Amino acid sequence: MLDGRYRLIRPIGAGGFGQVWKAHDPKVDRLVAVKVLSEDGGTNSDRQVARFAREAAVAGGLSHPHIVTVHDFGSAKHDGRLYAYLVMELLRGEPLSVLLKGGRLPLPELVRTAACVADALGTAHEAGLTHRDIKPSNIVVRSSGKATVVDFGITKSNDARHDITTTGVLIGTPAYMAPECFNGAFDHRSDLYSLGCVLYEMITGQPPFPGTSWHLINQHLNEQPAPLLKLRLATPPELVALVARLLAKNPDDRPADAFEVMLALREIDRRYFDEDLPTRGPDRYVRSAVSPRITAFGAVTKLLLTDRSPCPDCASTADADVAPDCESCRGTGEVSAETAHRIRIPPGVRPGQRLRLRGLGWPGRNGGEPGDLFVVVRVEGANTD
Repeated sequence: MLDGRYRLIRPIGAGGFGQVWKAHDPKVDRLVAVKVLSEDGGTNSDRQVARFAREAAVAGGLSHPHIVTVHDFGSAKHDGRLYAYLVMELLRGEPLSVLLKGGRLPLPELVRTAACVADALGTAHEAGLTHRDIKPSNIVVRSSGKATVVDFGITKSNDARHDITTTGVLIGTPAYMAPECFNGAFDHRSDLYSLGCVLYEMITGQPPFPGTSWHLINQHLNEQPAPLLKLRLATPPELVALVARLLAKNPDDRPADAFEVMLALREIDRRYFDEDLPTRGPDRYVRSAVSPRITAFGAVTKLLLTDRSPCPDCASTADADVAPDCESCRGTGEVSAETAHRIRIPPGVRPGQRLRLRGLGWPGRNGGEPGDLFVVVRVEGANTD
């Protein structure tokens, strides 16, 4: 029993931090994963415990279907030794690193896995967090086929209280690190580069750069990986282009954000791999003008969405052509309908900020869930009420 509550059943993973155990929490009668760090008395012990606390604070503050859920954090003594522990949901699946031991993945599967990771990163980045260690072992592919991002222990935050970086210490895993990271510079686009490395490995079965130590760093800084099409001819050209953008040496040449990557991957999935399967509907973007007062204090406001669909009267006629005298569409072949939605503008919203409203995008196909609506905020003139 750990801390008088968690019954450790068996180890399911290990690393430099300690072990991850499958455990049972009798208080709520559920199986959980417990990451346990043993106090070894070394000089890095305080920093490792700080990483644990950091991971609990960061991941515990994020609620997303593709980010691991953190339930509890604490420390306890056992046989005279101090243990810090982190309690998380028990993910039923395999780390992507294990799946890659069998070689490259099927194209539909890897595109959907990468889309889940991009979705998770988009949420973390919106919260001002950079993961800094996106790699196959930190991505769990669940039995449902969905992927979950884990290990937020070295995440970079805008909050200086949570920054535990040490000057001169390399933070991350070199095989998946962006060029700027070797100079100590991180932002959300560094995570996108790491995602590009993971995508490249899922497609080809090998990381983009095979070097070690300083040779590997030089490859990230100065060399280009082997062309994807030489290693896997069937790769869709849009996917080849997306990986190339993600692996750009200059962060400014990468996609603007993770949601852009997610949308691109979902479009590739829809175009090449999804036929009769239920598919999620496309996301949609609208702009909403708000007053300076609302941006400062927030408010609930009404948003009108205009949807266009084929004219039902023209579609019901035997003639395939649009009827020019149709009273419903006036010869355009389309009818429009307005729907009103009440949305909450949070206080402190910034011009150009995107508000994500789940389930208000375009409908899915074959029973798939609807997409999301992204409202891009535009601030009206200072004199507008």
